[in-house]
Parts: sequence; structure tokens; C-alpha cells
Amino acid sequence: MNSVSKPAVTTRCRGYIIQRMGQPPKDTRSSAEKAHDTARIVGSLKHEGYVQTPEAEAVHAQVTRGEITAEEAIEIFAERARKLDAELNARGRAKRA
Repeated sequence: MNSVSKPAVTTRCRGYIIQRMGQPPKDTRSSAEKAHDTARIVGSLKHEGYVQTPEAEAVHAQVTRGEITAEEAIEIFAERARKLDAELNARGRAKRA
């Protein structure tokens, strides 16, 4: 008997062997390490000029609770950015006129 068999996770497609992705690696960091990393990211954002607002924090909290998806949150932030950009452009035009 042939004890060597090909793995079931490979597929042949146009001469190339494609391996299917398994599960992503499990995050083995402790909650303290995760909190530290989050604080570093927020600190970096603040350094770049990001200001936390209650509205933004509320959206982040909704994502955390699972009330909305990350894609919906991105759309909310994009809409706010477009609205703010339009307001700033209107102010700029008013100052130039």
C-alpha cells in the first residue's frame, strides 16, 4: 500500500497548485497587550491630528457591540467626511468671494 498521499488542500488550476487558506492564526496576546496596542494606535492617530469625538466613539461602540458592521461604520465616516469637505469648500468659496 502507498502510505504517501497528496494533501486534500491543494487544487490544480491551469498548471499551478493553489492551496486553500486555513483558519487565520489565533491571537495569543493577553487583554493587556491588546489594550496597549490599541492605545498606541489611538496615540498615533492623535499625533496625526485625529480628534476623538463623541459621535465617532458612539459609532465605534456600535461596531464593538455588533449593532452595525465595519462596512456600515466606514460608510458613516465617509459620509461625514464628504459632508465636512463640502462645508469647508463652501466656507473657502465664501472667503474668496
